[in-house]
Amino acid sequence: MLWLSVALGVAGVGALRYAWSLPRRSPIANGAGWALLGLAVILAAVSDGAWGVSVAALAAMLTAFAALTVAGARSPSKQGNASNRRVGMLPESGEPKRIGRRVTTFLLLIVAGFAVSVGLGLAVRGLGTVLGWSESNANVLALYSVPVTWSVLVTVMLMQQSRRSQVLTLLACCVPVLPVLLSGVIQ
Repeated sequence: MLWLSVALGVAGVGALRYAWSLPRRSPIANGAGWALLGLAVILAAVSDGAWGVSVAALAAMLTAFAALTVAGARSPSKQGNASNRRVGMLPESGEPKRIGRRVTTFLLLIVAGFAVSVGLGLAVRGLGTVLGWSESNANVLALYSVPVTWSVLVTVMLMQQSRRSQVLTLLACCVPVLPVLLSGVIQ
Protein backbone atom coordinates (compact mmCIF):
# COMPACT_ATOMS: atom_id res chain seq x y z
CA MET A 1 0.00 0.00 0.00
CA LEU A 2 2.97 2.31 0.57
CA TRP A 3 4.01 2.02 -3.08
CA LEU A 4 0.49 2.92 -4.14
CA SER A 5 0.58 6.04 -1.96
CA VAL A 6 3.95 7.00 -3.46
CA ALA A 7 2.50 6.56 -6.96
CA LEU A 8 -0.55 8.64 -6.03
CA GLY A 9 1.72 11.41 -4.70
CA VAL A 10 3.75 11.45 -7.89
CA ALA A 11 0.55 11.46 -9.96
CA GLY A 12 -0.80 14.32 -7.84
CA VAL A 13 2.28 16.43 -8.53
CA GLY A 14 1.99 15.58 -12.21
CA ALA A 15 -1.66 16.62 -12.25
CA LEU A 16 -0.84 19.91 -10.52
CA ARG A 17 2.00 20.60 -12.94
CA TYR A 18 -0.37 19.97 -15.84
CA ALA A 19 -3.05 22.20 -14.30
CA TRP A 20 -0.60 25.04 -13.74
CA SER A 21 0.68 24.82 -17.32
CA LEU A 22 -2.79 25.47 -18.77
CA PRO A 23 -3.48 28.94 -20.16
CA ARG A 24 -6.45 29.38 -17.75
CA ARG A 25 -7.11 28.16 -14.23
CA SER A 26 -8.78 24.78 -14.12
CA PRO A 27 -10.46 24.05 -10.79
CA ILE A 28 -11.06 20.45 -11.87
CA ALA A 29 -7.40 19.79 -12.70
CA ASN A 30 -6.22 21.58 -9.56
CA GLY A 31 -8.74 19.68 -7.45
CA ALA A 32 -7.70 16.37 -8.99
CA GLY A 33 -4.04 17.05 -8.20
CA TRP A 34 -4.71 18.05 -4.61
CA ALA A 35 -7.11 15.14 -4.15
CA LEU A 36 -4.46 12.70 -5.35
CA LEU A 37 -1.94 14.21 -2.93
CA GLY A 38 -4.44 14.05 -0.07
CA LEU A 39 -5.30 10.46 -0.88
CA ALA A 40 -1.58 9.62 -0.97
CA VAL A 41 -1.11 11.07 2.52
CA ILE A 42 -4.13 9.24 3.93
CA LEU A 43 -3.13 5.93 2.34
CA ALA A 44 0.47 6.27 3.53
CA ALA A 45 -0.67 7.13 7.06
CA VAL A 46 -3.03 4.16 7.20
CA SER A 47 -0.44 1.73 5.87
CA ASP A 48 2.77 2.87 7.61
CA GLY A 49 1.99 5.82 9.87
CA ALA A 50 4.24 8.86 10.01
CA TRP A 51 7.10 7.04 8.30
CA GLY A 52 4.85 6.20 5.35
CA VAL A 53 3.69 9.81 5.07
CA SER A 54 7.29 11.00 5.03
CA VAL A 55 8.23 8.49 2.31
CA ALA A 56 5.23 9.46 0.16
CA ALA A 57 5.93 13.18 0.73
CA LEU A 58 9.59 12.73 -0.20
CA ALA A 59 8.65 11.08 -3.50
CA ALA A 60 6.15 13.84 -4.27
CA MET A 61 8.69 16.56 -3.42
CA LEU A 62 11.37 14.94 -5.59
CA THR A 63 8.89 14.78 -8.46
CA ALA A 64 7.99 18.45 -7.98
CA PHE A 65 11.69 19.36 -7.85
CA ALA A 66 12.34 17.49 -11.10
CA ALA A 67 9.33 19.09 -12.83
CA LEU A 68 10.36 22.58 -11.75
CA THR A 69 13.96 21.96 -12.77
CA VAL A 70 12.90 20.90 -16.26
CA ALA A 71 10.51 23.86 -16.56
CA GLY A 72 13.21 26.27 -15.42
CA ALA A 73 15.76 24.87 -17.82
CA ARG A 74 13.34 25.06 -20.77
CA SER A 75 12.05 28.55 -20.10
CA PRO A 76 13.51 31.12 -22.48
CA SER A 77 15.67 33.83 -21.03
CA LYS A 78 14.27 37.30 -21.54
CA GLN A 79 16.49 39.89 -23.12
CA GLY A 80 14.40 42.92 -22.08
CA ASN A 81 14.58 44.91 -18.89
CA ALA A 82 12.77 43.53 -15.90
CA SER A 83 9.79 45.44 -14.62
CA ASN A 84 10.20 47.29 -11.36
CA ARG A 85 6.78 46.04 -10.32
CA ARG A 86 6.82 43.80 -7.26
CA VAL A 87 4.18 41.05 -7.42
CA GLY A 88 1.32 43.46 -7.99
CA MET A 89 1.95 45.27 -4.71
CA LEU A 90 2.55 48.65 -6.29
CA PRO A 91 0.67 50.01 -9.28
CA GLU A 92 2.59 51.17 -12.30
CA SER A 93 2.64 54.90 -12.87
CA GLY A 94 -0.76 56.10 -14.00
CA GLU A 95 -2.65 53.04 -12.73
CA PRO A 96 -5.26 53.44 -9.99
CA LYS A 97 -4.15 52.36 -6.51
CA ARG A 98 -7.31 50.31 -5.80
CA ILE A 99 -6.98 50.81 -2.07
CA GLY A 100 -10.55 49.64 -1.43
CA ARG A 101 -9.93 46.31 -3.16
CA ARG A 102 -6.69 45.82 -1.27
CA VAL A 103 -8.29 46.56 2.09
CA THR A 104 -11.21 44.25 1.27
CA THR A 105 -8.80 41.47 0.31
CA PHE A 106 -6.90 41.96 3.57
CA LEU A 107 -10.06 41.91 5.66
CA LEU A 108 -11.46 38.84 3.91
CA LEU A 109 -8.29 36.77 3.96
CA ILE A 110 -6.58 37.81 7.15
CA VAL A 111 -9.31 38.88 9.53
CA ALA A 112 -12.30 36.81 8.38
CA GLY A 113 -10.12 33.88 7.32
CA PHE A 114 -8.44 33.76 10.72
CA ALA A 115 -11.79 34.01 12.52
CA VAL A 116 -13.17 31.11 10.48
CA SER A 117 -10.00 29.10 11.14
CA VAL A 118 -10.33 29.67 14.88
CA GLY A 119 -13.95 28.54 14.61
CA LEU A 120 -12.84 25.41 12.77
CA GLY A 121 -10.25 24.83 15.49
CA LEU A 122 -13.02 25.06 18.09
CA ALA A 123 -15.08 22.62 16.03
CA VAL A 124 -12.15 20.19 15.95
CA ARG A 125 -11.74 20.56 19.71
CA GLY A 126 -15.44 19.93 20.21
CA LEU A 127 -15.30 16.87 17.99
CA GLY A 128 -12.36 15.55 20.00
CA THR A 129 -14.30 16.08 23.23
CA VAL A 130 -17.33 14.28 21.82
CA LEU A 131 -15.10 11.38 20.74
CA GLY A 132 -13.87 11.04 24.32
CA TRP A 133 -10.40 12.51 23.94
CA SER A 134 -8.74 14.06 26.94
CA GLU A 135 -9.02 17.81 27.19
CA SER A 136 -5.28 18.31 26.60
CA ASN A 137 -5.31 16.25 23.38
CA ALA A 138 -8.36 18.08 22.07
CA ASN A 139 -6.73 21.45 22.87
CA VAL A 140 -3.48 20.54 21.14
CA LEU A 141 -5.31 19.36 18.04
CA ALA A 142 -7.30 22.60 17.97
CA LEU A 143 -4.12 24.67 18.29
CA TYR A 144 -2.44 22.73 15.49
CA SER A 145 -5.46 22.90 13.21
CA VAL A 146 -5.85 26.70 13.24
CA PRO A 147 -2.70 27.61 11.24
CA VAL A 148 -3.19 24.68 8.89
CA THR A 149 -6.81 25.51 8.12
CA TRP A 150 -5.99 29.21 7.85
CA SER A 151 -3.22 28.64 5.30
CA VAL A 152 -5.37 26.25 3.25
CA LEU A 153 -8.32 28.64 3.40
CA VAL A 154 -6.22 31.64 2.35
CA THR A 155 -4.68 29.66 -0.52
CA VAL A 156 -8.09 28.56 -1.77
CA MET A 157 -9.47 32.09 -1.50
CA LEU A 158 -6.52 33.60 -3.36
CA MET A 159 -7.10 31.17 -6.23
CA GLN A 160 -10.68 32.39 -6.65
CA GLN A 161 -11.42 35.18 -9.07
CA SER A 162 -14.51 36.84 -7.56
CA ARG A 163 -15.40 38.28 -4.17
CA ARG A 164 -18.66 36.34 -4.23
CA SER A 165 -16.86 32.99 -4.41
CA GLN A 166 -14.48 34.08 -1.63
CA VAL A 167 -17.37 34.98 0.67
CA LEU A 168 -19.18 31.74 -0.20
CA THR A 169 -16.02 29.80 0.67
CA LEU A 170 -15.87 31.51 4.05
CA LEU A 171 -19.53 30.77 4.70
CA ALA A 172 -19.13 27.14 3.64
CA CYS A 173 -16.25 26.77 6.09
CA CYS A 174 -18.48 28.11 8.88
CA VAL A 175 -20.95 25.24 8.48
CA PRO A 176 -18.93 22.67 10.54
CA VAL A 177 -18.65 25.20 13.36
CA LEU A 178 -22.40 25.61 13.87
CA PRO A 179 -23.24 22.15 15.31
CA VAL A 180 -20.41 22.39 17.82
CA LEU A 181 -21.42 25.86 18.95
CA LEU A 182 -25.11 24.96 19.12
CA SER A 183 -24.46 21.73 21.03
CA GLY A 184 -22.71 23.57 23.82
CA VAL A 185 -19.62 21.36 23.77
CA ILE A 186 -17.45 24.48 23.79
CA GLN A 187 -18.01 26.45 26.99
